[in-house]
Amino acid sequence: MAGKQRSADAVVVSAALDERWPEARCELLARDPWELLVAVILSARTADARVNQVMAVLNEHFTGVEAYQDLDPRALGSFLARLPLHRQKARAITEAARYILYRCDGTVPRSIDELVRIPGVGRKTAAVVAGNAFNHPAVAADSHVQRIAHRLGWAIRADAVVAEAAIEAAFERADWVRRCHQLIRLGRDCCRPMRPWCSRCPVAGTCPQVGVSDAR
Repeated sequence: MAGKQRSADAVVVSAALDERWPEARCELLARDPWELLVAVILSARTADARVNQVMAVLNEHFTGVEAYQDLDPRALGSFLARLPLHRQKARAITEAARYILYRCDGTVPRSIDELVRIPGVGRKTAAVVAGNAFNHPAVAADSHVQRIAHRLGWAIRADAVVAEAAIEAAFERADWVRRCHQLIRLGRDCCRPMRPWCSRCPVAGTCPQVGVSDAR
């Protein structure tokens, strides 16, 4: 009978992440919670650097949530035309602006439970805003975090809900936001979806490499 699957040592992983990426942080540039919310909506299937470029253009034309409330999504979409899912993103942003103005007195909510009530805002988006705009402990389980939590043996599958619970169990609450940023860097630099660079991974010594069959 096969033994229980080994899982990575969270203490060892924490130390390795701190050594390799001590300054890891949110790479989306935003001056306030509303701008961060817009940026996170735009970030779906889009690199952070590209989102920052688009945000710079939007900020030249629109300032604050009030500027978006009466926008036709098609007008906003013209600024987003080169982004994936630009029509859906434009609609989500305008609907979010109206909800925040009419339901939240124009102020972006601070908690995840309140943020997920905004049209177009899922749990990952809410966690990014809560964690980075308001410094609330939150786990933003994006595709990198899901994949790594599974490969480390902490999550039975690469799934947002399962990964969120796994990260919360593995790390101290005060470190959740920082650890997610570090795991994202790990995912980009080493733990890629196909043929991960295990030979240069800082957590390779403790990682059971669950589901990895063709590592470099």
